[in-house]
Amino acid sequence: MTGPTTTHLRASLSGRRAFLRTAGALAAGAALGLRPAEVRGLRGAGAGGQAGPRPGARSPAPAQGHPWGRLEPVADGVWALVSSPLAEGPDARRTLCNGGIIAGRQGVLVVEAFATMDGAAWMSDQALRLAGARPTHVVLTHYHGDHATGAAGFLLSGRAPRYLATRTTRRLLSERETALADDATEARPLLLPDIVLPDRGEPTELDLGGRTVRLRPRRGHTLSDLVVETDGIVFAGDLVWNGMFPNYVDAIPSALARQVRALRDQDADLYVSGHGELADGDALDRYIELLDDVEAAARRALAAGRPLDEAGADYAVPTGLGDWHMFSPRYPEVAFRAWERELGD
Repeated sequence: MTGPTTTHLRASLSGRRAFLRTAGALAAGAALGLRPAEVRGLRGAGAGGQAGPRPGARSPAPAQGHPWGRLEPVADGVWALVSSPLAEGPDARRTLCNGGIIAGRQGVLVVEAFATMDGAAWMSDQALRLAGARPTHVVLTHYHGDHATGAAGFLLSGRAPRYLATRTTRRLLSERETALADDATEARPLLLPDIVLPDRGEPTELDLGGRTVRLRPRRGHTLSDLVVETDGIVFAGDLVWNGMFPNYVDAIPSALARQVRALRDQDADLYVSGHGELADGDALDRYIELLDDVEAAARRALAAGRPLDEAGADYAVPTGLGDWHMFSPRYPEVAFRAWERELGD
């Protein structure tokens, strides 16, 4: 691998696991822009509570295989996890986000650390089952809790992988963990990436033995996003959503649109979205149309001086783009406020 700056992995597994799961659920819910009442399902994912329906959310058909999602082979030695976050049940949000497994002769990489320790531990077990080895590397595409809170779960097997993220993602993770620790009444694990990648520039290449993985820095969903590429498969993190309305809580909307177009220009065989189904080029085209429509609606609302909560409540996805489900009915308002932030700068 070329050019990483290495820091030290710090991990403490002190504190009760139930507390960690609940704290992780709250962090993951905050990343999704959910109010506490809407985090019921996240708590249920790890703490045994029952996930309740969320206002404005329609659940797609349950994923096959497990209550929380399914693993699909997408290339030789590559599997994509498609989570089913809007399904109901105590385990429905164990993983919450999409991710994957990439296997080489000398290493196994898992994309994402997921929303709960149980989800990460399950993914480690799947790597062992499918690829014959526990993960040697875990890539965090960005700092949001639904993609990163479960990181300590990979340690439960007794094997510690290397954790990779961009410099900005590591900083944001550290700031979030410090804030959560300050508010906590019990100890919680501090687990930060030990391989730090550049926020900009050319991709970093990782040799897994007979398979090269490219880790390409981008931005738009957050200040720093990381895309994982191998053999025509692009793990896009939350830069891409498919059939689920995107979360703009930390977005730079114009950068998001540019980066998604850049992903489309790659003409990959398959895009693994951060949430929703796997995507091909046609699905990305529809997603780009949605981003453009959200921008146009936000600009109209801002120009007219409409209250953004009202404009967001009135927003509807164009019927020609198909069904788009939501974690929260507030997501259009969140998108409009992201445009307000950017246009006001």
